[in-house]
Amino acid sequence: MSDTNEKKTEEFEKVDILSLINDFFHRFRRMWAIVLITTIASAGIFYYRTTTTYTPTYVAEATVSVQIVNGGTYANKNTAEQMGLIFPYILTTGYLSEVIAEDLNRPSVPGTINVSTIKGTNLLTITVRSWNANFAYDILQSVLKNYPEVAQFVVGQTELKLIDDSGIPEDTGRQSVIRGSVKRGALIGFAIGMLIVLLNVVTFRTIRTEAELRSLLNITCLGSLPFYQKKQRRNSTRTEINILNDGENSDYVESVRLVRTRLERQMEGKKVLMVTSSISGEGKSTVAANLAIAMARKGKRVVLVDCDLRNPTVSQIFDLKEEYPGLVSILRGQSELQDSLVSVSDHGNPLGLTLLPGGRREPRLVEILSSENMKNVIETLREQADVVILDTPPSAMLVDAMMLVRYVDAIAYVVMSDFARRRYIYEGVEELSTSGAPIVGCILNGGRTRGGRYGYYGYYSYRGKYGYGSYGYGAKSYSAKAYGQEKSGKTERSSSKSSHRSSRKSKSKDA
Repeated sequence: MSDTNEKKTEEFEKVDILSLINDFFHRFRRMWAIVLITTIASAGIFYYRTTTTYTPTYVAEATVSVQIVNGGTYANKNTAEQMGLIFPYILTTGYLSEVIAEDLNRPSVPGTINVSTIKGTNLLTITVRSWNANFAYDILQSVLKNYPEVAQFVVGQTELKLIDDSGIPEDTGRQSVIRGSVKRGALIGFAIGMLIVLLNVVTFRTIRTEAELRSLLNITCLGSLPFYQKKQRRNSTRTEINILNDGENSDYVESVRLVRTRLERQMEGKKVLMVTSSISGEGKSTVAANLAIAMARKGKRVVLVDCDLRNPTVSQIFDLKEEYPGLVSILRGQSELQDSLVSVSDHGNPLGLTLLPGGRREPRLVEILSSENMKNVIETLREQADVVILDTPPSAMLVDAMMLVRYVDAIAYVVMSDFARRRYIYEGVEELSTSGAPIVGCILNGGRTRGGRYGYYGYYSYRGKYGYGSYGYGAKSYSAKAYGQEKSGKTERSSSKSSHRSSRKSKSKDA
């Protein structure tokens, strides 16, 4: 069994070239700011280094013609080429440098000398560089005077006839040097940024489409919920998506209905549904809440139970003003079930949706989630409702969800588009499957929008909730960073890719 799982994991991690290129351009659109920052930062570093360490260099040049005494044009060309070739050798021997230093009455030559041949002619270009303009010009004049004498032992007696010289140089070319340095820095920074994007693509393989989700997990895909960025109203602190509110995105509402319809087919004869995900931040609580609303609007009696007791969010999604005892108090024997249930209305009209909030945060949960009280709560709710939905913690991070598997009839697995690494999604589903959990399908939380862009929705902050340090009493020790969170403390969100345009509108109106 382990060998089979390893082979599947290796198969899922194979990088297809076309897919890699597509992922690269997609990731670049998301990470262009990083590329821009590295480009600007590198250019700035090069600019600072060049301007603070720049040493002025004055350049003096002269173009001369080489003439052999009693020689013809061909001899002159040949001699010029030979002089150009032997010049590095003459410099290496140090003899010319000694002659020039003596001529200038200095211990050494205060600059550098280079000679190049203009191909096909008897012309030489002599270039002298020095940190002092007068030194550069004096060295050039000394070379013109002494070079023929030094070279005559190799090419014979020659004369250098000055055609043009630069005179005493005035401009060091500082601005040109700085511009060249900044361009090199920008190019290096751009390359570093692109390398970061490429490494992110190679090491951060995610799920972005329903086809990829089906290919990875071989599980029914119940549908895709599109990108929807909720606008926060003035004087309101609520940003969670709730389809009970007026003005919610119609594409999103219609997609929730489609997922609900498919889920109901998979749940025929089943009552208790668990909604979970691989890691935190995938929007499972938002999905669970809106599925509960959609089912209740169809006339079913639905109870939504907030079993994410480390990070209860149902109260915030439904904007409950009052504090209720919640599930923790019930499991601790401190309150009764009926006193903790909260009825939800739809614009003043009765709605068959009841909430059981989580109550206060409870960091040590294994003993109460696996207790007889928990079993009794679910069994009681099973008798009172048509559907019981359990919003649980991420299955790949904590064992809390595993404690509840024994009580459920079906599991809907939420995957946020382009968020969690593929292997973590696979591991989360595999862990549930090995326990015999009845996974009826996956929900892709995010898809392409009409503009083809991607985004997030479901804005609940997870800073300090999951993934920071270890959890005691049976909880797995994972970090959010290790599970592909690009930034700790990001709001609970769903990235968006294309909304399911093939979804048909329901012909029957919701109750």
